[in-house]
Amino acid sequence: MGSLLGLLALLLLWGAVAEGPAKKVLTMEGDLVLGGLFPVHQKGGPAEDCGPVNEHRGIQRLEAMLFALDRINRDPHLLPGVRLGAHILDSCSKDTHALEQALDFVRASLSRGADGSRHICPDGSYATHGDAPTAITGVIGGSYSDVSIQVANLLRLFQIPQISYASTSAKLSDKSRYDYFARTVPPDFFQAKAMAEILRFFNWTYVSTVASEGDYGETGIEAFELEARARNICVATSEKVGRAMSRAAFEGVVRALLQKPSAHVAVLFTRSEDARELLAASQRLNASFTWVASDGWGALESVVAGSERAAEGAITIELASYPISDFASYFQSLDPWNNSRNPWFREFWEQRFRCSFRQRDCAAHSLRAVPFEQESKIMFVVNAVYAMAHALHNMHRALCPNTTRLCDAMRPVNGRRLYKDFVLSVKFDGGLKVSQNQKLF
Repeated sequence: MGSLLGLLALLLLWGAVAEGPAKKVLTMEGDLVLGGLFPVHQKGGPAEDCGPVNEHRGIQRLEAMLFALDRINRDPHLLPGVRLGAHILDSCSKDTHALEQALDFVRASLSRGADGSRHICPDGSYATHGDAPTAITGVIGGSYSDVSIQVANLLRLFQIPQISYASTSAKLSDKSRYDYFARTVPPDFFQAKAMAEILRFFNWTYVSTVASEGDYGETGIEAFELEARARNICVATSEKVGRAMSRAAFEGVVRALLQKPSAHVAVLFTRSEDARELLAASQRLNASFTWVASDGWGALESVVAGSERAAEGAITIELASYPISDFASYFQSLDPWNNSRNPWFREFWEQRFRCSFRQRDCAAHSLRAVPFEQESKIMFVVNAVYAMAHALHNMHRALCPNTTRLCDAMRPVNGRRLYKDFVLSVKFDGGLKVSQNQKLF
């Protein structure tokens, strides 16, 4: 482990001196700071890490964390006297980019000793260059399972608790490997079982499958195939898709499915972007399937936009969640002038309204004037932030019983104790008129 920490230290030093464009970071000051990791941008092409802004799973989910933090900081009964801050980064929907970004979360740990004290050099100076890095108490994220797996492997080395709001891969249930990871969503096993039950109910016993490359799609489809075999459902062919694929490659997948004409049902365990491209390819080829899809497609209307004919008759799975009306009001009230704390919001605004701040034609637009579709996992983001806040609240009551401020016992926060004694045991009533008796998986 010592050699690995040394390698990380070298990577951090290289990152500090390497030239390149300034990285965007959303920061909020606080007594305790939570890291956040969101797919603000979609995955880029072969020559770039980041693609277009991801409105629903990026901007909306990020704003859901800020919305929850604002509510918590105004709540006189939850962490009174302690303000929660944020240090939020963009994963660009890519595991390697997310890991590079997540090094920010561990910089403070590398500059401190096991007891939390800062390392002192022989000349008496502190072992940090420039401003002291922000100590991260816990991390909210990531979204995609492959991102959360990479980041969890890093954070566990520094005993930083992590709560994901969307990563459903069964791999993350292994507490011997992901021993600082928790989540507010159930693992894929449950929806894989539900999909197999649907097929059995309709007596669809000869099907094809399509999975996105990566942990979400591959482990999800493996879980489905296990459930399918137990119900005497046969898989005619199994295909994989990825966002680096061309339109022609997606059409090739559709043609492969058409090679099994008796398998008119196609089971999808794919990301939303892959489902969208697959539907578009089916529509171009005038192909017709009965789709049974996981929550990667779920309730997102944007997946079927422009491919409604190809999507007709689809059955999609979505995790049980409820829209938060207060969040809808909050989000629709935002604009680039009242939301300067979000460094990606201007870019989102230009993309959403196809305007340009350089040409000064963006001021005429408003989110209230366009249809609003609340992303399906907003509730889980809010619950993840509240779970961390309640865990910190319970820890504060146990360690600092005589003050509403932080005491020495929580300077810094012991991540191992926070996770083992408080995060894993946290239970709370879901606020904001969402589901009750929340628990972590």
